[in-house]
Amino acid sequence: MSNLDNIIDEILQDAENESKKVVEDAKSEVAVLVGKTESEAQKKVDKIIEKAKVEATQSKERIISNSSLTARDMVLVAKQEMINKVFELTKEKLKTLNHDDYLKFVENSLKALEVREDSEIILTENEKKLAGEKLFGIKVADETVESGFSLKNGKIILNNEFSSLIDLVKEDLEQEVADKLFS
Repeated sequence: MSNLDNIIDEILQDAENESKKVVEDAKSEVAVLVGKTESEAQKKVDKIIEKAKVEATQSKERIISNSSLTARDMVLVAKQEMINKVFELTKEKLKTLNHDDYLKFVENSLKALEVREDSEIILTENEKKLAGEKLFGIKVADETVESGFSLKNGKIILNNEFSSLIDLVKEDLEQEVADKLFS
């Protein structure tokens, strides 16, 4: 039986050695799989971090761009308000035009208008008082205007009020005013 015991011992030893080898191989495979998994996980983490950095940079650039646009718009609004203020101040100043300059304006303007025999001139209240019943041979109307004058030809009224004349040329002059104000 000793031979049988030796064979059994040898078989058991071989089985034990084979078992150890299988366990060692399995541990090796597990280590390789864990290494691969950790490596893949780290790659995914790195990709997520890189994507987050790119998105953060884009978000920062959008915020800066939006802030720049908002600031630019605020500056443009302020400039437009200044330009409008210049036109409003001009209208106010023209309302206080002295009598001689007012008469020169009316006279020069009448040269470009069609004045009929039945025409009436509508003046400011102050100028109406100074003019009397006629101005430059044209009957002075009962009604008044705020500034400038108007010419009534029958049912047609030719508006030469300063505010209307300024509004008429405002769009054409805005750039010139802006250049003078902000250059």
